[in-house]
Amino acid sequence: MNKEQFLSQLKRSLSGVPETEKKDILYDYEEHFRSGMENDQKEEEIARSLGKPRVLGKSYRIESLLDESRGGRRTANVLRAVFASLSLGFFNVIITVPVFAGLLAGLISLWAGAVSLAMTGVAVILAIILQPLLPAFITLGGLSIPFLIFVSIGISALGLLSLIGMWKLSQWFFKITAKYVQFNLRIIKKQEAKA
Repeated sequence: MNKEQFLSQLKRSLSGVPETEKKDILYDYEEHFRSGMENDQKEEEIARSLGKPRVLGKSYRIESLLDESRGGRRTANVLRAVFASLSLGFFNVIITVPVFAGLLAGLISLWAGAVSLAMTGVAVILAIILQPLLPAFITLGGLSIPFLIFVSIGISALGLLSLIGMWKLSQWFFKITAKYVQFNLRIIKKQEAKA
């Protein structure tokens, strides 16, 4: 593979990377070729020593997404980084996808449970308020109103605590996921360096 082929493949693989960052990366690789050719290396040797442009481009894209996730839009960028890293290895597709999907599904169902708990407390309070207006539709099952008020406050508080806990758990989950993607990226780069 010559210089032009290498740089064009690298440029295609850098889709999604901010334009200024993309220009800097391409400039760095052009410099590698320039300095290698000054040392009497052939373009093919330089390209081989730099690695596969597709893998390099994807790794820069993943790093860019992880950097953006630290600055703000964490969840969306971490998820994109996970899916971008999946294409870099067979192990990721076979092992990581089912594990990540299962953990993400568990996280979503815990969120659903926390929201349901909070909404149940609110529903009981609304039932108490609307029961005198709609006695044919809302029955309190013979329970006293003060008891139901205390139960609804307790359920709402438990739901609110669950939501706060889920927020913290979600932050932890995406932080751990980002660290796994970075770890995975380092392994892939080491394998590329050996190849």
